[in-house]
Amino acid sequence: MGRQQDTDLEVKLERLRAEINSGLSDLVKHHQPSELYDSVRYVLSGGGKRVRPVLLVLSAEVFGVGIRHTMPLALAVELIHNFSLVHDDIMDHADSRRGRKTVHVLWNIDTAILCGDVLLALAAECIGRATSGDPAQLTRAFGRMIRELCEGQALDMVIGNSQNLTTGDYLHMVDGKTGGLLSASLEMGGIAGKADPDSCLALREAGKFIGRAFQINDDLLDLVADDQRWGKVQGGDLMEGKGTYLLTEARQRATGEDATFFAGIYPGSGLTEEEIPKAQARMEALGVLDAAREHVHSYTHQALDRIRSLSGNTTELHALIQEIGSRIY
Repeated sequence: MGRQQDTDLEVKLERLRAEINSGLSDLVKHHQPSELYDSVRYVLSGGGKRVRPVLLVLSAEVFGVGIRHTMPLALAVELIHNFSLVHDDIMDHADSRRGRKTVHVLWNIDTAILCGDVLLALAAECIGRATSGDPAQLTRAFGRMIRELCEGQALDMVIGNSQNLTTGDYLHMVDGKTGGLLSASLEMGGIAGKADPDSCLALREAGKFIGRAFQINDDLLDLVADDQRWGKVQGGDLMEGKGTYLLTEARQRATGEDATFFAGIYPGSGLTEEEIPKAQARMEALGVLDAAREHVHSYTHQALDRIRSLSGNTTELHALIQEIGSRIY
């Protein structure tokens, strides 16, 4: 895309995000009791790039269906994303999310569980308000999205406590926890646009590859990002002993002293801040960081290949996916 096209897309994305934020706010503006809905409103006011609903809207536009018909679906996928985050934070005992206190910290665990449940219920209601696309297809995609999220979270718990898993195991987890939502977002946009089965499959596969690229890049940026907008402590995953692509790949490649070093990193036994440069140097020497960059590039291009196979104008969807794969914060 040229410079003017890039600018036009950014303006459009900002407009879409504003509409989505407004729609989320309107969903729960007057809901009671406040003992529950204050937490829901807190979660939905957290902002963010709204990647998933925007992907859904742009996906439907490829097939000629605009946001007036896809807004309920766009809100549904963002609600499910936030539902998963609220419950993940409980399971991970996380104190903060996007620089703000988590719901179970600001309120309590019981309220956080109910908050997540309500977000799930609101998403189901939004699916029921869809005005374009086959309801049965949308329901199946919606159910598969939630099931894959849960499966991915279960695998994430296994990965966090195992030292014998392969990169393939890690990617299988990512396909559920990250790719499941992205795949459903793109596919549901296609369903809303009455896309043929081959196009819906291409969209679903594109979402899987975007998920892989996104998560591996996220793991990489956690260690190497030097952009202040990243907003996290460098090497935070290693300090938490979190099972990431980098740590999984390092364990597979390491021998001798390196193998002993990486085997000692697990939840409850992470590195100190002073040890992070040493870990980064070891990973660099093992080729782990280069492998991560290569995988981000490869999976992004596999996603773009699927998008190019679609009929219709895919320029904006193509550009957004390319932007997701090349982000630096």
